[in-house]
Amino acid sequence: MIGLNNRVHTYARPELRQALTEFFTNIFEADVMEVEGSPMLVFRFPDGSSYSVEFIEEALDEQQARRGAWLEVKTDDAEALQQKISAAGLAQVEYGTGRFYFQAPGGQIWGVLSAVSE
Repeated sequence: MIGLNNRVHTYARPELRQALTEFFTNIFEADVMEVEGSPMLVFRFPDGSSYSVEFIEEALDEQQARRGAWLEVKTDDAEALQQKISAAGLAQVEYGTGRFYFQAPGGQIWGVLSAVSE
């Protein structure tokens, strides 16, 4: 059997460091860890999974990132998370699947799924 691991690594431009830190800690309730001697932050989600971001000038801009991989999170309360995302002013992305997608700071597209129904 083959499956995906619960760890993701991406790149973002250095000027997005604060906005992404606030996004992951406020919206996804992740803990942030600095990697000593590295331009990288690691965000640990409440379920133990992690998402690391390496801040480099050559990272994709917001428009390019929309054409990159789209990621999804599962939550026990999808409606509450969607409301939190909307209240934060993050742009919703229409895709035609009926799922809730939005654009995070830096351009990454995220979807919100219910852990209960999937």
